[in-house]
Amino acid sequence: MTLLAPLAALYGIAVSARLGAYRRGLFRVRHAGRPVLSVGNLAAGGTGKTPFVRWLAGELLSRGLRPSVLTRGYGRASRRAVVVSDGAGAVASVRDSGDEAVVLARALPRVPIVADADRVAAARRVEMLVPDVGVHLLDDGFSHVGLARDLDIVLLDATAPDAGGTLLPEGSLREPLASLARADLVVVTKCEQADPAPARALAERWAPGAPVYHAVTRVLGIRDDSGEDVRAEDLPGETIVAVAALARPDAFLATLASLGIAPAGVVTFRDHDPYAPFALGRIERTAEESGATAVVTTEKDAVKLEGRLRLPLFRVAVEMAVTEPGFIADALARLARPPS
Repeated sequence: MTLLAPLAALYGIAVSARLGAYRRGLFRVRHAGRPVLSVGNLAAGGTGKTPFVRWLAGELLSRGLRPSVLTRGYGRASRRAVVVSDGAGAVASVRDSGDEAVVLARALPRVPIVADADRVAAARRVEMLVPDVGVHLLDDGFSHVGLARDLDIVLLDATAPDAGGTLLPEGSLREPLASLARADLVVVTKCEQADPAPARALAERWAPGAPVYHAVTRVLGIRDDSGEDVRAEDLPGETIVAVAALARPDAFLATLASLGIAPAGVVTFRDHDPYAPFALGRIERTAEESGATAVVTTEKDAVKLEGRLRLPLFRVAVEMAVTEPGFIADALARLARPPS
């Protein structure tokens, strides 16, 4: 037992009480005007949720079903509701929207995206703004039980399936593993980095009725400041400093390694770091000390760093794709079923 165990126990009591209040009808569960597909996880970050939502939204669009994305917009400075993307090309600032929301908006210009802690209000705003939206993707929505959903997809990270097995703040779990019972579909992510068997076993234990799928990280390309594609071999490791503000920066470093890039230096920050001036100075000092002449980072970090460094900036674009071809058909069939 650690010193944080009592706090984790109190957190667990609070989580159970909240979920129980919704089950008993003490708290109201509200409905959107379109079907709601939730993509979430049990752990606090690091499962590949944003790359997965990017891929899923693209797949739905290719099948003629226009999605929206409803997000809280983690890391944003504004607390007001923000239309991150109007689905017609306009994108709000990263400061107001949050880094992940802006990455999705740039990658999916036809997908309306709203950042709002009140997801019901966000859904209604989308429905007024873009009437032909056919489904709402509830980003990071597993614990947001105040909005009724028609399908719950839960992601499990193959590299850390039980997220340490303990609740916040002792561990990384937002809810107990038993909450997996609410999942309709389970997707084991990062299967290219670790054996998915332990995560699959976890799903089969706690969500025995839910089909289990597998996803891998797919590199879409490396882009420079102007958005042009760059070959990995044109970025020799000794000239590059890797920068990441992620819950699991090791995943980004593993992606670089898969591309044959071994950076001269690595600088990491807390997840969603806004990159204040002292952080920018730390990046540039690391580059100077290592002899590097450029920075390579994630898309999520690049939207906060672009135009703010004296060094060229390269970003690695990725998505998380399910390997089984029947996943989308299964999800859509379940989404279309009448509520039980």
